[in-house]
Amino acid sequence: MNRTVSIFIIILTSLLLIIFEQHNVRYYKVLEVVEGDKFYIDLNNDGKKDKDELFHIKNVNTFPLKYGEKAREYAKRYDLEPDECLYLGKKAKKYAIEHLLGKEIRFIGEIQPYNSKYYYRFAEILTKDGKNFGVALLEEGLAFAYEGKSGGRKFNPYKTFENLKTVKKNAALCGDFCSKKSKPEVEKSVENRHFEQNKIAKTPVFKESLARTFNDVTIFLINPNAFNRPSNSCKTLACRTILDTINHAQSSIDFALYGFEGQDDILEALINAKNRGVLIRGVVDSKADNTYVYRDTTKLISNFQVISDLRAPFMHNKFFIFDKKTVITGTMNISASGSGGYNANTMVLIKNPAAADVFTQEFNDMYSGKFQAMKGNNTSKNICVNSKDTLDIYFSPVGNTLSDGILPVLTRAEHEILVSIFYLTNKEIIDALIDAKKRGVDVKIIYDAVGANSMKEKVRLLRANGIAVKVENWGGKAHEKNMTVDGKIFITGSANFSNSGIKKNDENLLIFKSPEIASFYRNYFLKLYNSIDEKYLKFTPRAESFESGNSCYDGIDNNFDGKTDSEDIGCKR
Repeated sequence: MNRTVSIFIIILTSLLLIIFEQHNVRYYKVLEVVEGDKFYIDLNNDGKKDKDELFHIKNVNTFPLKYGEKAREYAKRYDLEPDECLYLGKKAKKYAIEHLLGKEIRFIGEIQPYNSKYYYRFAEILTKDGKNFGVALLEEGLAFAYEGKSGGRKFNPYKTFENLKTVKKNAALCGDFCSKKSKPEVEKSVENRHFEQNKIAKTPVFKESLARTFNDVTIFLINPNAFNRPSNSCKTLACRTILDTINHAQSSIDFALYGFEGQDDILEALINAKNRGVLIRGVVDSKADNTYVYRDTTKLISNFQVISDLRAPFMHNKFFIFDKKTVITGTMNISASGSGGYNANTMVLIKNPAAADVFTQEFNDMYSGKFQAMKGNNTSKNICVNSKDTLDIYFSPVGNTLSDGILPVLTRAEHEILVSIFYLTNKEIIDALIDAKKRGVDVKIIYDAVGANSMKEKVRLLRANGIAVKVENWGGKAHEKNMTVDGKIFITGSANFSNSGIKKNDENLLIFKSPEIASFYRNYFLKLYNSIDEKYLKFTPRAESFESGNSCYDGIDNNFDGKTDSEDIGCKR
């Protein structure tokens, strides 16, 4: 009823003006479009933009042009990314420029007085051809009907013209604007002046996320510079590959996940697989009190056959097994900052039944309630992959990951060791890196800012022994747990190089003896390493600060101190 009445009122008003007021119509020229819903209209016909000639479309709002509270608020309200809100704001402004700038309009009703609170007037306007411009913005999917308290009435008649499907469709066209901006356009503020005064150098741009297939192994590398903030959408190629593999599963999907959050595309795909008869089993991490690090883990538990570890050491794996012949694993959590993009991560897709069998043995142990030290030793070595390479698979804490896996590789290094890590605290690994440096091996490390700030003594020790440690200054985290050695060996997996990762948690670690894979990752690592400013060889940036990418505007608690964006001391004036 409201929709019918609203449409009738607006159309009738417009028709009455057109038919009965032709003899007394007065037109005014639009001098400037400030935003899609805000423009200067020349009331006194002097060709100048006077203070009281700024108008805002009544009852209709377009999206903002700059980052800030409004962008975050509207993104949350309409299930968009802040980048997409900015894109829609720019698109609305462009639309207004095309249809209004330099052209004549007329007002519906009397011209409202200047509003000193908002510094503009509110108005409903018609274009020269009689089109209600507020309605046009809504129908084009470039605006939404105002819902604030100052509307002065319970129902906004323009609400009936909202076209949120088209808003979403327009947002999906964001493309290059959302993915290729190296730095967001932020509102001019004291924070930004602080940024400029301290002369913090911009990170040189290397923003390419890479993927390469080596016969039956595909490596996905998620570049932290490619994303301005986390996303609940499946924006990474790695995530879309998980979706595709789920959608093509025929008989079974097993998963062991540290947690799950904000990735409803994957949840929906798993539910669809279950509905078509695929057997789905899962293992997840939980605390001793049966609570979860990631809030949406409960969605997995409520929809599938899932076992929790119910103990303090983490079940920190991030792997899937499909139809007992394909494995997906690596460093990437199924979360907004992981599979959604933002953190540096690696995902590995292995189409190899022998590798799938090894992971299935580990999964079955955990699914039967055997976690950590209660498991069997399911480590397996020299699995043939890519027809000419070998893969060793280790499982912590009982698989001798350190003594048989990592340390022999480091002690035999001759030329180069490259490390990208979230936490590096294990004394034996640190000693092995220092020993390698002393015998002439070039050692370079990308260390996460959260890890480095919490383990400053470890960073100082490495640097004091001549190791080049660069602490990243991205918005997202350096969440990788990777090494490449002498361009021949590549190590990755869920395990941080820490005592917990090696000796306490349920983890997996892969060692590829493959010059092709190692060289692929080496080239990527060096580009990332070189994109971090040289000053961070000596200094450690705060993980949430104006030094670190978009961390003061990304809507998350980057350094886990319970404070987000402007609440954090690193993002204050």
